[in-house]
Amino acid sequence: MRFSTILSLLVAIVLAGAAVYGAQNWLSTERQEFMTALQQQAQREDEAPKDTIVVAAEAVQFGERINRTTVREIEWSGAIRPEGSYAKIEDLVIGEGEDTARFALTPMAIGEPILSSKVTEPGVRAKMSTILAEGMTAVSIRVNDIAGVAGFVLPGDRVNVMLTRNGFTDVLLQGVKVLAIDQTSDERKDNPSVVRSVTFEVNTIEAQKLTLGATVGTLSLTLRPVASTDIENSERITINDLSDLDISDSLIEARLEEEGEDPALPDPSDERLENLEQLLKDLSTGMSEKLEGVEAKLQEQEEVKEVVVEMAPIVPQKSTIGVIRNGQRNEYKVDKKKEEDQVDVLEDENADEKLGVSSN
Repeated sequence: MRFSTILSLLVAIVLAGAAVYGAQNWLSTERQEFMTALQQQAQREDEAPKDTIVVAAEAVQFGERINRTTVREIEWSGAIRPEGSYAKIEDLVIGEGEDTARFALTPMAIGEPILSSKVTEPGVRAKMSTILAEGMTAVSIRVNDIAGVAGFVLPGDRVNVMLTRNGFTDVLLQGVKVLAIDQTSDERKDNPSVVRSVTFEVNTIEAQKLTLGATVGTLSLTLRPVASTDIENSERITINDLSDLDISDSLIEARLEEEGEDPALPDPSDERLENLEQLLKDLSTGMSEKLEGVEAKLQEQEEVKEVVVEMAPIVPQKSTIGVIRNGQRNEYKVDKKKEEDQVDVLEDENADEKLGVSSN
């Protein structure tokens, strides 16, 4: 074996050993730093002040009394506490008497923090008036199993109220919060039931509308999605609109999805229809302008021609003849037929008178 080959192998072995040694040292250092960081974090957590928060130890229903068996304390190490929470059970449950008892204003699940907004003040029972927002009132309307969405409207839902009367239907109110159905105001109630009355949280004007609407027509409810905050542009529907063919929006979206089109994209046919409508509008405007110009020219060229009808003079049936005798004028009215004869006679008499005067 050549000396150069042996030297190369020795150099390679030395370099490999140095690399392995360096890698081991680096990994050891990183491991030590990581363990040190974990120990410091655990030490900080141990040294951090422990806090507690009161949560529900079991499911709590609306109107249920809060006592020591329904709540418990758990550790709370967060920097921010929920607003209105209780740190100790003693802060929530004050004695065992009725004058200091608290009641649940809303259903609460196991482990849910007890907040001051979810329980009554000491000695106050859970009533409808305690859950009303500021400036709001509660009003109830009578419904049947159909108008009440077949019983699927539950406390906490939001509905639209429709008024039907005299052959048309209007949307009376939108997004009204349901406080209770019949005598139940438990928002955790999830089984449908036949509803006879529904209680809403509304302001005074809305309460007046609901009361008046219940007397002049039929009120019906439409259930809205849970997180819906949209305000719909509603229109009055009359009997004449029932003859119009309308297709459900969900069916159109399903058909577009089957055809591989995005329902959110505009329909090309709608764009073509809009272009056609714009073209017709432009043509109508142009034709109107041309017609106005033609009418103006016709009015300028139009001349009013007067037609003169010549009529024969009316021949009177009688004529007036004046005769002068002895310096006096006498008038005679004679028929037109006898006019010529009388004129001849008068001319003869005048001639005789003139002759007599001449002879004298």
